[in-house]
Amino acid sequence: MAAPVTDAGEFENWLNERLDSLEVDREVYGVYILGVLQEEETDEEKEDALQGILSAFLDEDNVEDVCKQIIKQWTDWCNRSAAKRDADDVEVQAIASMIEKQAQIVVKQKEVSEESKKRKEALLAQYGNITDDEDEAEEEEAPSGNNLPANDKLE
Repeated sequence: MAAPVTDAGEFENWLNERLDSLEVDREVYGVYILGVLQEEETDEEKEDALQGILSAFLDEDNVEDVCKQIIKQWTDWCNRSAAKRDADDVEVQAIASMIEKQAQIVVKQKEVSEESKKRKEALLAQYGNITDDEDEAEEEEAPSGNNLPANDKLE
């Protein structure tokens, strides 16, 4: 099944004008014909369905020509729409690429010299050892239990 087209404005306007020129009710048949064009897979299937619809109010000589005109206009419109979508996609990709390049320029990797790395490691090691030593010293000095002030007046 073909993917349904959501915005067939230009084609729909042409179809409505064509149906008006044939003195066919565009409100009823326009929507019906548009649905057939969107749903049918091949041009043959579309033409058969359109002939079935239009044969009710057109003579046999005109039905085939009108069906071919409608299918040709539909195909042309679909091709133009696809080309426009492709152009829009290319434009979106170009913008995304530019944004990505800007992000790479703005976020430069900070290069740290070997000397700076060694100083940082030494500071971390020094403070890390002091913290460990302080923790051990605090554990050794922990009170043994009763820290209440002595009461001299016990009687």
